Amino acid sequence: MTGEDLARAGVHDPDVDGQVMTPRRALAELATIRLHRLDARHRIELVDRPNPRQREILDALSVDTSNWNRAEIA
Repeated sequence: MTGEDLARAGVHDPDVDGQVMTPRRALAELATIRLHRLDARHRIELVDRPNPRQREILDALSVDTSNWNRAEIA
């Protein structure tokens, strides 16, 4: 991830007017997304849904999150 990727996608820092988000800030935003696992007869895995700011960052990086909105039950 580079600042150029974020600038090209128009990802701005919500705390600083007119400032493109830094890669460090973007990584900090994405660090709160978690994979949850539950074992109760079956293993269930679920990834948190990204909030709007996280979605903007992930879109800027062309990350495919299409399977994040589904729980995997095995």
